[in-house]
Amino acid sequence: MIFGLFAALGWGLTDFFGALAGRRIGAISAVVAGQLLSAVSITVVLIATGESLEPLRADIWLVVLNGAVAAFAYSTHYKALELGPVAVVSPIGAGYAVVGVALAVLILGERPTALALTGAGIAVVGVALVSTDLKKLRQGIENRLPGLPWSVVAAISFGIAGFLLGWISDRAGWIPGLWGSRVAQMVFFLPLVVVFRQELSRVRLGFGLWIALLAGAGDILGVVMFSAGSERGLNSIVLAASAVFPLIAVTLSVIVFKEKLVANQLAGIALVVGGLLLLGLG
Repeated sequence: MIFGLFAALGWGLTDFFGALAGRRIGAISAVVAGQLLSAVSITVVLIATGESLEPLRADIWLVVLNGAVAAFAYSTHYKALELGPVAVVSPIGAGYAVVGVALAVLILGERPTALALTGAGIAVVGVALVSTDLKKLRQGIENRLPGLPWSVVAAISFGIAGFLLGWISDRAGWIPGLWGSRVAQMVFFLPLVVVFRQELSRVRLGFGLWIALLAGAGDILGVVMFSAGSERGLNSIVLAASAVFPLIAVTLSVIVFKEKLVANQLAGIALVVGGLLLLGLG
């Protein structure tokens, strides 16, 4: 659970800085910059630790599948953040844990306790409440705002990608598994680089790029903690704990942009805290 919470911290930072970067340099430029930093960083860790890639040999199909799904998930998520509004994108994105936990139970046969599952469910509902103003969410759904379909696709994709990354880390170890995932992901980003080469060529060293790299640094923290946690415990528990990441983005928005919390957000914070307590006890 602790690993999942640190993953949530990393991904919350990624969401906050990713939204800022996407609106300055474009979604594709932001995601490619951040994920390139992630791939290079994990390669340095692999070399420094001297970990063998031999355990990946039997699971190469999982690595390829994870790379494809993760590249698709990041691309659609950053596009959703770029189009916004975050009040619609964030609560839907938190639903990825439901997909991941369901796959862990159905495919891996994991059996979290009833108390843990209850806590996870309460925490996910709390995250959905804390990450939006219900009035704005309802208006966004009714008006079919541009970020809405992208956020739904991203949530499902991240649920599958998170499950696959946890499975690989379980079988091959978190360092080889994460390295294989990041490298495969960058391979699947190559067609996007070709298609959007004009947009990418306009990116210059400046505030927007630095913000994108900060988002990438947050993602590194997220995936490292998630992978390490999946190797040590139940994937479903790590997935559920990591789902509170929008709370980090909301907190930063309150601190940096002086945004005010509405009643449903305050109720959501209470539910997140209570849900995490139950998850920990379970």
